[in-house]
Amino acid sequence: MNNIGLLIKMSRIQQNMKQVSLAKGICSTSYLSKIENNQTIPSEDVLQLLLERLELDYEDLSTEQELKFLSELYLLYKEAIIERNKSEVVEKLTTYNKKNFLFVDESNFFTYNLYLFRLYLITETDIDTVKHLMNALEQMQEKFDDRQNFLFNTNAGLLFYLDQQYKDSLNHLEISLELINKFHLDEWEIADFYNALSISYLSNNHLLNTIEYSTKALNFYKDNLIFKRAIDCYIVKGIAQASTAKYKSAEESYLFAKKLSTDFNYKQYEGIITQNLGYLYSQQNNHLKAIEYYIVSLNSPNNTEGYLLTIFSIIKEYSKQKNITKINEWCNKGFELLKLNSSEKNNSYYYHFHIYSVMHNNDLKNESLFKSTINYFESSMDFRYANKYAIKLADLYIYHRKYKNSSLMYQKALEYQFSQKSITYLEEL
Repeated sequence: MNNIGLLIKMSRIQQNMKQVSLAKGICSTSYLSKIENNQTIPSEDVLQLLLERLELDYEDLSTEQELKFLSELYLLYKEAIIERNKSEVVEKLTTYNKKNFLFVDESNFFTYNLYLFRLYLITETDIDTVKHLMNALEQMQEKFDDRQNFLFNTNAGLLFYLDQQYKDSLNHLEISLELINKFHLDEWEIADFYNALSISYLSNNHLLNTIEYSTKALNFYKDNLIFKRAIDCYIVKGIAQASTAKYKSAEESYLFAKKLSTDFNYKQYEGIITQNLGYLYSQQNNHLKAIEYYIVSLNSPNNTEGYLLTIFSIIKEYSKQKNITKINEWCNKGFELLKLNSSEKNNSYYYHFHIYSVMHNNDLKNESLFKSTINYFESSMDFRYANKYAIKLADLYIYHRKYKNSSLMYQKALEYQFSQKSITYLEEL
């Protein structure tokens, strides 16, 4: 029972409770600290009071039980990562969510919670719950071995990626990269890590690294007939290739992904593949071909956010052609979809559609709309669109000979551009 302190500490941090709050009226804070760090075993009375305050029940495991238990969890962890069958994982995960287990070996306690960390990410558990688990594990990190440090930083990198903190994501994943040769990893684990690393590199615009690591992951998935993960890699690789103007290579990657999704009836991939093919032709100014693929994407199974992205892509394509009628037609379709699917995460599209519906009017009465849109994207830290719409407003000021306003807005746009690229000093350009 000498590892009860770890369970208490984990539960306290996950409940966002300070030591002084837990200890109040039960024991001193210094005594609680010793309990949590396994420097002393609490008396039965103190232990019971701490457990009651935390509303914490636990189940003892023998050494034999915990090894069997951890082995079973590892199989679920492996299956969840390779297959990504969310509904099945959620169902199986309830066994572990409903109980707290007291491990004989503290290292097994850490590994157990690191597996749970990744499973929570796969099943899209509430992000605050996952953050509390990460914070608790971080405070125990000094006791981790190399494999546990690898798991922690990989999971933290994925969490930061999901939270759109892309720089922090890459920092953690590159720590894992430094650890990868210090212990044994199965091939599927290495492929999974390379896949995660490539996605993080892509979000940080490190395109050559993206291609390198997505290719490494892809080779494993192809050789082992893990086609869903291979499709993921083809898409990531294609995006990076398109961004480096390797259009033919990008098209090949997307078409390989498309063939796999068709051959194995993975309909869930159709929308994203054709969306990317549309964008590929958009980059080459082939408006008709781009719109053709976007329309196919709209007719494929997708979620609301995917449909909104495709509608927005079509609007931008018609905007390049200054086809006002089509712009307004598709903006209205976007507004209709937003009415049926109101969600805070889709708010950005309200601003996009409103801006594009007036963008070519050159009417100064839309000044307040531009300002509110710029403020929205600045507050969302989406500096790409804050920069884009600031430039458009600056152009509008010039059209109306408001040169001072234009100059100030261009300066603002430049600040957004620096923020977008994480540039602090002029010398970094």
